[in-house]
Formats: sequence, C-alpha cells, structure tokens
Amino acid sequence: MDEAFEVVIAGGGPSGSSTANFLRQRGRRVLVLERERFPRFHVGESLLPFSNDLWRELGVLDHMERRYLHKPGAHFVHEASGAEFTYYFDTAIRPGPSHAFHVKRAEFDQMLLERAREVGAEVREQTTVEEVDFGADEVRVHARGPGGERYVVRAPVFVDATGRDTLMAARLGTKVHDDLISTNISLNCMFAGVPREGALAEGNVVIGLFDGGWYWMIPFADGDTSVGFVLERRYTRVNRSLPREAMYAQVLEEQPRLKRLMQGARPLLPVGSEANWSYRAEHFHGDRLLIVGDAAAFVDPLFSTGILLGLNAARAAATHVDAALRAGDCSAARFAPYEEQCRAEMDIFKTLILEFYAQNLRRLLVASSVNPTICSVIVSILAGDVSTPSMWHAAVSRAGFSQIPEDKIKVLAGEYHSSREVLRASKLGRGAGQ
Repeated sequence: MDEAFEVVIAGGGPSGSSTANFLRQRGRRVLVLERERFPRFHVGESLLPFSNDLWRELGVLDHMERRYLHKPGAHFVHEASGAEFTYYFDTAIRPGPSHAFHVKRAEFDQMLLERAREVGAEVREQTTVEEVDFGADEVRVHARGPGGERYVVRAPVFVDATGRDTLMAARLGTKVHDDLISTNISLNCMFAGVPREGALAEGNVVIGLFDGGWYWMIPFADGDTSVGFVLERRYTRVNRSLPREAMYAQVLEEQPRLKRLMQGARPLLPVGSEANWSYRAEHFHGDRLLIVGDAAAFVDPLFSTGILLGLNAARAAATHVDAALRAGDCSAARFAPYEEQCRAEMDIFKTLILEFYAQNLRRLLVASSVNPTICSVIVSILAGDVSTPSMWHAAVSRAGFSQIPEDKIKVLAGEYHSSREVLRASKLGRGAGQ
C-alpha cells in the first residue's frame, strides 16, 4: 500500500488532532497516525480560559460546556503559613472567558480525535511510525499497522505531534533538557471521596506550595479528584530510594492541610509518575517538517500551559502548511515564522516559571498584592493570555516580578483573599492602587 496525502501527522493527542482539524477546515487531505488505541489515560487535566476560542473554532466548545466542570480560577495555598489567595479569571487585564474546564484526558482526547475524523481527517490508531524519509519533493512515512502490516504513505509535509516521545527531536539528537527548571519528578493519582469544600466546591484548581515542590487538586464533574505532586530535584535526590507509591504517601503526610482534606479519599488508580520533563528541541521546523506541542518542547506543568501552547501551535502550523502548499514551497525558510511564534509564547511562561522556583513569583502568588495591576497581570498569566502581544508581556519579559518593591506586596498576611477583592478595593479607593 502506497498512499498519498497532503499532510501526514504522527500523534493523535490534542496537538495532533487539532492540527488535523484546522487543516481540514482549509480543505487539506490529512492522515493521522496514532500509536495507541484511544481512550488512554493521560495527565494534564486542567485547561486555561484563553483556549476557549480555539475550542469554538474546533467545533467542540458546546460539548465541553455541557460535559465538563467549569474552572473559574486558581486557588493558591501556602502549606507552611496557611496563607491562601484565589485568582479569578474574570479579573484579567484583557477581557476574555471567565472560566476554563477540568477534563479527564482519556475521554477528552478521544473526543478531539473523533472530531478530527468527523471533519474529514483519516485517523489510524494502533499505528507506529517506524521511519520518516525526507526527499526533495515529498516525505515518505513508513508505518506499521495494528496487525503488524507495514506500508508507506507520502505527503509534501510531515507534522510531528508525538508528545513527550519527541519522535523527530529524539531521532535527530536535537532534544535538549532544560537544567534551569529545578523540578524533575511528578507523581499523580485519581481519587474518589475527596470532599468538595472551599475552592474545590467552586471548581477552582488548587495549587499548594510547600518546601520541596507543589501539589495540584483538580475536581471533575463526576466527583473524582486528581491529586498530584511536582517535586524539586533536591527533594527527589534525598528520597530517590523510595518507590513512587511510598514517595507519594510521604509527601502527602508532610502536607497537613492537604492530608486533612484527603483523609476519607479512596484511590482509583495506581500512583503514576513522570520524570525529567523539561526540554526543548533545538528546532521546531525543517524542510517539509513542523513539530507541534510537546513534541517540540515542554516547560513545566505549573501553569497548565501544555494544551494551550499545543493548540496555538496547531493553528499556526495549519496556517503555515496551508500557505506553503498553495505556494508550492515547503522549505524550512517558509516555516521559520512558525517557530518564532511558538518560542515567543513558551518564553513568556518559562520566564515566570524560573521566577516561581527562585521564589520571586511564589511570594506574590500566596500574597494579596497592594497593586491591583500586578494582581491582574498574574491573572492574565494564569488565564493563558500569551498569543496576542501586549504591554504587560514586554514588562514581564524585561523585568519579571523580581523588581517589585517589598512595600508593594503584603507577603503571606494580605488584607485581601482574592483578585476580586483587590479589584473591588481599588475601585472603592481604599489605597489598593497606590
């Protein structure tokens, strides 16, 4: 079997299925080759509100509104001091969606892949890409199907959307791990019986900060809750002899507020883990090649940015591929602007993540800022407002939060407990904007 398409995509996760969807909207013949059989478990269950317009473009937003729990904001907890602060998305600088969603990725990713099928992409699951040959006029993709049959498909363009497997970067030796990020292990589990109180009852994601890392709590519409830990190297180095179940139990035991909330919880899955995730490919493009989503880079799970960045990359990739096919020019030079856009968005978040682990941003996240503008900037970051240039992007990239004077921050003992309270106080003239 030797078939021809206009684009072959390796990987059927959110980045791959969305790239296929956007390409089909432009009338392109697309083949998606996915190694696994969906549904399959995956972490990364909390989305960002600035993805909502993209969900609408993909034709799935109405389904998501009906099916998934709304996420109005992010609630930060400092375990040692007990300080808490909630950032609500409706207080961002740029008006945007007031909520995001919490999704179980097995069903969610399958929904996106089925949507790609619905709009006309050909999808083949349980199919492995064994080799990719780039020629002067086409790309030849050698695949092995679910029954072991081998065949070749051809296309002018190949898109790598293989996620953390990083198909092309791994084969080309261009995957570079980022040693500036201090975390290196994530532990995750799903629970029933976690009480819905406080921020969880409202639907917020809960981010707990502790010495050695941070944790997440993500509530779902069916009553289950995802609870995971992201651990810094210094913590995992000391405890490297522990199996992941024992390490999970130990970290939980060390967080009194989280432990109290989890007392009656029942695990639904074995403890899962991921390690050494922070990386970036040296190049996101080449002749007849684009790399999208996690296959190009992954920074850190802190701000739940993976899917948003993957969606933005998918739409950009479809735009550039469509233009290249119309022009009959699929050279690396043609795709260079795609990589520039992706890197610019990633770098905004990387700057903030580095500041977080250096403590500069961490002390702001658990404090109520006296300056409502700073508070709104943080909300805009948490909402995922990175694709359209604005003045605050430049300010954050240039100076970050490290230059904010101490007298402009009420550290760990704030008068206010949410971004809404800060905004309300500033409008009432109580000095919050001074």
